Amino acid sequence: MIAVSRRTVLGFLSAAGAMSLGAGFLWVRRPETLIKEIVARRFPGVKISPGGIAALTRDLEQARFQEWGRRIALEAGVLAAGIVGIDALARWRISAAQFSQLERKVVTFLVLGSDLLDVKDPKTELVTYTAMPAMCPNRFAQYDSP
Repeated sequence: MIAVSRRTVLGFLSAAGAMSLGAGFLWVRRPETLIKEIVARRFPGVKISPGGIAALTRDLEQARFQEWGRRIALEAGVLAAGIVGIDALARWRISAAQFSQLERKVVTFLVLGSDLLDVKDPKTELVTYTAMPAMCPNRFAQYDSP
């Protein structure tokens, strides 16, 4: 029979507690959290409805993260952002290019699919994201009627 010391048992219990905390952390961090942080980084003070963030995340996932590899990359980015922060992801040579692409997509989808440019003051009024348009319209174009 193997004798196990109290120190070893405490070590195993500590490791199990840390693993359960890590699992809880992973459960809480979702892609919506990363998208919300990117929006806050690029549009400081702008108020966006939680439903709008969820719809924006859904549209981004459908447009860019259907493949298994891209979905894994998104989940890894969510986890990394939770640990080191999105500013570090933007600066690291390994992740800077991919993070920049994701930020550009988030900004594009938000501007084209929401009323951000239509509300008087997006820092006081709630911005609503509905959906990404099927085509990329020019919001400032004035078309001649036939």
